[in-house]
Amino acid sequence: VKDLMEKHSFIKGAIVNEVGMLNCAGENDNPICVPNSGKYPAKNDPKHQCPSNDELPNGLATFVEKIMEMVAQTKTQDGRSVVKAFSWFNENMAGGTYNLRLFDDDGKINEVGEAYIKGCTSWGESQKKMVQLQV
Repeated sequence: VKDLMEKHSFIKGAIVNEVGMLNCAGENDNPICVPNSGKYPAKNDPKHQCPSNDELPNGLATFVEKIMEMVAQTKTQDGRSVVKAFSWFNENMAGGTYNLRLFDDDGKINEVGEAYIKGCTSWGESQKKMVQLQV
């Protein structure tokens, strides 16, 4: 999308929907997601989330933080934000995913939800700065 925006100024950006993390092994030869087939199966985690590991020190929350950083930082060469809207999948092991819910069963915001709020807030602040620079 970034390349298209740079080539065609009438393209305003991308809407990114239903972002989440699949709970399966990444296999080039088998594109079908088989739940719990990866290195960190959800069935082994009490919350059914991707656990803390070397790549994701705070598990799924780190994944959310990194995704939201990419959303906020991806810009065209002339400084326009590429992502215009973003939504998290927020389902519990649906469609081969981990538990992506932002709230625990008791209705309290969990660590993934906290990371999402933090990321969205930061992204929103970066958008405000962009508008202020354009005025």
